[in-house]
Amino acid sequence: MSSKYYDPNFKVKVVLESLNSNTTLEAVKAKYKLSNNALNNWRKIFFSNAHIIFSNNKPNKNDSYDVDQLKKLIGDLTIQNEILKKVSSLMN
Repeated sequence: MSSKYYDPNFKVKVVLESLNSNTTLEAVKAKYKLSNNALNNWRKIFFSNAHIIFSNNKPNKNDSYDVDQLKKLIGDLTIQNEILKKVSSLMN
């Protein structure tokens, strides 16, 4: 028996729909023609990983500082490269 592939976004949609108090798990399974275990497994995975949504994974202020620092370094190196090109052309 082959298992059907479901897109992760579809799984989230179905799990969230199954959490709606106006519907039953059986109704959601029937609506999407899911096996008995599919929705239950998706809900277990969803609940075991839900804490990740609220974890502190915001960009660090130091990350933007590093980008600014790198942009400055690129500018400095570009200027140095242009100076070296001019000096080299004058020497030849």
